Formats: sequence, structure tokens, C-alpha cells
Amino acid sequence: MFERRPYGFWRIVLKASSLHFSVLAFNRAPRIWVIVGSTIFLIFTTVNIASGISQETSKWQAEDAKILDTGVVYETVGCGEWCYHPTIFFEWQIDGETHKSTSYSKKYVNFYASGAAHQWLEDYPVGSNTTAYVNPNDHSDAVLITHTWIQMMGIEFVLYNLLCASTCLLLPLLALFTARSFEKTLPEHSHKRYKLVSTVVWASGQVQGSWNSGPEAIELQVMARSAWIKKNFDSMDMDEALAISQALDARAKKFEGGFRTFSVLIDGTKEKEVEARSTTELLEIISSFGGDSKLIYLEDTKEKGRQLEFSFLGDKGGDDHLSIKELLGDEIIREEIVNVERNSGENQPWQMVDDFVQETLRNCGTDDEDWWN
Repeated sequence: MFERRPYGFWRIVLKASSLHFSVLAFNRAPRIWVIVGSTIFLIFTTVNIASGISQETSKWQAEDAKILDTGVVYETVGCGEWCYHPTIFFEWQIDGETHKSTSYSKKYVNFYASGAAHQWLEDYPVGSNTTAYVNPNDHSDAVLITHTWIQMMGIEFVLYNLLCASTCLLLPLLALFTARSFEKTLPEHSHKRYKLVSTVVWASGQVQGSWNSGPEAIELQVMARSAWIKKNFDSMDMDEALAISQALDARAKKFEGGFRTFSVLIDGTKEKEVEARSTTELLEIISSFGGDSKLIYLEDTKEKGRQLEFSFLGDKGGDDHLSIKELLGDEIIREEIVNVERNSGENQPWQMVDDFVQETLRNCGTDDEDWWN
């Protein structure tokens, strides 16, 4: 059974999720996405409607006709498997000229039972007079059964296609609406728009790139997040909002030069190389690996240089704890135990880990020469 959550809970979740869209504020990208999405939506919708309208027969011209012959064919056409298709051969006259056809409907008619197909043909006895609907642009084209364009395509097909097309528009609109909510918190800057900046680096023998906010946009995003949190969160929700905001601020702080490559030893046995653009991304990557311990070599000398060690300590006093160590060779420089389930005040567990990692990275290379000598 799923626990039924109160409305307030989902309101908090929605607000917290909105914080992630703040990285789009003060950028031109959401506006461009809306323009592109609108264009795709209009083209997709127009093409589908035009396709249906081209097959519409509801406004064709009515003329007298006669049923010449009928029958039932067992075939796979029109239904994807073997089924019974009623056939009707009929004729009509227009402008003194006689035309004949077996195409009595633009929408294929078929049945899974022979009896049903023969019963359906009872409305069209051989030799009887009926009404044919003639294409005003081509008198040799006529049907006995007319359809509107919606009937031709099917209401389910129309709705499905509209739903698919709308995703091209709704997601950009959501991004734009949310980005605007952050931009409005800084009225004096809300008119500013910046281009995304392309970052291309050479890593692990290949070119890697990404699109990120420029420094001016990042600075405004940090200010807007702070103002937005004060406006939209009460004191009960503030801790979670601050944690998300701090994580986004940290993600925006990229490594100099773009990507950095790290070697990670998992549970002392398996070594992997990872590339990250920030400490946040590095932590996200290593947290996706299995195992209870990860050792990150921060320097080319690996086990002889500076390292970061993460060890999951398990349950202590009802909460899970994580040990983080900064090592220089075999020497432990410092260690911190983090309660990963504590989430209050400024001591957010995620922020504590991120601060520890950033300080360790700053220490790289500061005393290696003295240590080796």
C-alpha cells in the first residue's frame, strides 16, 4: 500500500523541484525552446490534420447509384491479420458518363467473423438502387459511405498525435514559466538574457563538450534562488530548499579547464577512471558505483599522492554515517564522520561532504614537493 501524502507534502516537493529549473533563468535557451517547440507542434498538427482532411468524403456530391455485385473476401489487408472484408461493386452516372468502382469507403471495412460480414452486406442487396457520393474534383472517384476527417483518423489517433505534439511545447513552456518565476525575484535584472556557453575540452583521448550558463547568468541565478527561497518556503521547508540551492550553486562552480579526470578504486579491488566538471558531478558519479568504500586518487602519483577515501559506516544510533578521509600517501591528514540522514540548519550532510572535497582539492599540490623531499 502506498502511503497517502497530504497536499502540503506535494506542494513542498513541487517547490523543491522548481529549484532545479533555476539554472535556466537569465538564459535565452527557454525562449528558443518555446519557439522551436511551437514550430514543431504547428507543423506536426497541420500535417496530421491536412492528411485527414484530404481523405474526408462527408462533403462529396450525392448521385444515384446501383449495386452490381457483392461478396466477402478473406484476407489480411486492413486489419493486420486474417479477417473478412465485404466487397461491393457499384456504378453511378454523372454528366452523362457512367463510372464503376469497388472502393465504397475510404476507411477499410472488415470483420473477424464471416457471418458478420455477410450480415453487413444485407444493407446493400445486388440490383438495388443507392446513393453514391462523388468526388467533386474527380467524377471517377466515389464512395457509398462517407466520413469526416476525424472519423477517418479516429478520435483516439487524433488525441494521441496531439498529445505527442504537445510534449514538444509543454516542456519548453514549463521551463520558461519556471525560469521566469526566478527572474522576477530580481526586477532590476529580469530583462537580462545571456547565451549558453559551450565548453569543449580534450579528455581521455577524445573531445567532450557541454553547454552551461555564463558567469554573469550564474551570478544572477544564485541571487535569484536565494530570493525565491525566502519568498516561497516557510521555516519548516527552508532546510530542504537551502540544501538544494547549495547543491545547485556548487554544481555551477566548474573545474578550471572544464573536465578533470580522476581514478577511483572501489572496495580496494576495481579501479575506474571518471571525468567530472565539478565536485557535485564527481560525488554524483561515485555515489552511483556499488561498494561500501571508494578511494579517489587526486594526483598522478595515485597511492603516493593525495587521496580522498569514502567509507560507508552503516547504522549508528539509528542514522547512517559516512567517513571521509583526506590522505597524503599513507598518512591521514584529516577525517570527518558525517551523519548522512541529518538534515537541519546549515550543517547539511551534502554540503559538509562537498566542502570537505573542495578543501582537499585545493590542498592538492600545496605540499607534495616538501612531502616527497
